[in-house]
Amino acid sequence: MHERGKPIAVMVVAALLGMVFAGSFLGALHRPEPHGVPVAVVGPQNAVDRLGTMMDERADGAFDLTAYGSEEKARAALLDREVDAVFVPGQGGASLIVAGANGKIESAVLTQAFHGVGQATGQPVAVEDVRPLPADDGNGASSMFFVITTVIPALMLAVMLAFAVPTVGSGRRIGLLAAGSVLIGGANAWVAAGLTGALAGAPWALWGLGSLLVFAVSSFTAGALRVGGPPAAGLTVLLFVPIGVPASGGPIGPLFVPEWYAAIGEWLPVSAAISAVRNTVYFDGSALGGPLLVLSLWVVAGLALVLVPKKVRERTHAAAPEPAGS
Repeated sequence: MHERGKPIAVMVVAALLGMVFAGSFLGALHRPEPHGVPVAVVGPQNAVDRLGTMMDERADGAFDLTAYGSEEKARAALLDREVDAVFVPGQGGASLIVAGANGKIESAVLTQAFHGVGQATGQPVAVEDVRPLPADDGNGASSMFFVITTVIPALMLAVMLAFAVPTVGSGRRIGLLAAGSVLIGGANAWVAAGLTGALAGAPWALWGLGSLLVFAVSSFTAGALRVGGPPAAGLTVLLFVPIGVPASGGPIGPLFVPEWYAAIGEWLPVSAAISAVRNTVYFDGSALGGPLLVLSLWVVAGLALVLVPKKVRERTHAAAPEPAGS
C-alpha cells in the first residue's frame, strides 16, 4: 500500500469498527422490550389462558405464562430460575412475587404489567420481592461489569503471551493460559467480593467462574491467533465484545433485546458468564448447567485450536493471500 494511503486506510478501519460497536450496542439496547418473560401463574390452565390472551392484547408475546397448581411450587420455580415472576390471583387481591436480583429493569416491567392487569380486573396487586438486590448492587449491573472486566484482561492475556513467548510449545502455552486464568479470576473475584463488596456472598465460586471465563476467552483467542493470525484474533475480539456484550442484554437482560440477537448471545461467553455469576451470587447456584456448558465448549474449542499441529498452521498461513503492495 502506498504511504499516503495508509492514514486513510486507518481512518476507514476505525470508522468501520465504530459502526460495528454503535450498531451492535444501540441496535440491541436502544429500545428494550420484553420477549417471552417466563411467569408462573397459580391457577387452572383455562384461567391462565384467559390472562395470557388479555396480556397479549396489550403486548403480544411479551410474557410466557405457565400454570402452576400451588403457590409453593411456583415460588420454588422462581428461586430455581425456571420462571422470573409468580402471579397469584385472589378474590381479595392478587400478588406478584418477583426476584429483584434478576434485574431492576425486569422487575419494574413486570410490576407495571401486572399492575395493569390488576386495574383491568379490579384487583389490587401487592408486590413481594423474595430475592432483592443488595444495597451494594442496587441496579443489578455488577455481574455484567464483573464479566466485562474479566473478558478484557482475558483477551489481553492471550495476545500478550503471543508476543512474550511466540515460540513456546502448545502444552506450555496452555499451562501459561491456565495459570493466568486462575490469577486473573482470583484477582477480579477479590475485587468484586472483597474489596468493593459488589458481589459478596460466594467468593470462592466467583473465583472459579472468573477463572473458567478467562480460560475460555483466552484459550480461544490464543488458538485463533495461532491458526489464523491477527485477523482471526481481531474477529474473535469483535465477537466477544461488541457482539457478545449487547447480545447478552447488558444491564437489561437477554429477554429485552431482539430475540434473534439474544439467541446468538446465549452461546457466547459473556451472556453465559453473566447468568452464571448472577445465579451463583443471588440464587444459590441454581440453573448453572447451561452457562457452564457454554463456557466449557469455548474452552474445548480454544484448546483444539491451540493444539493444531504446526504443519497445519503453516499450510494455513501459506494459503493466505499476500497483502497488496507487499
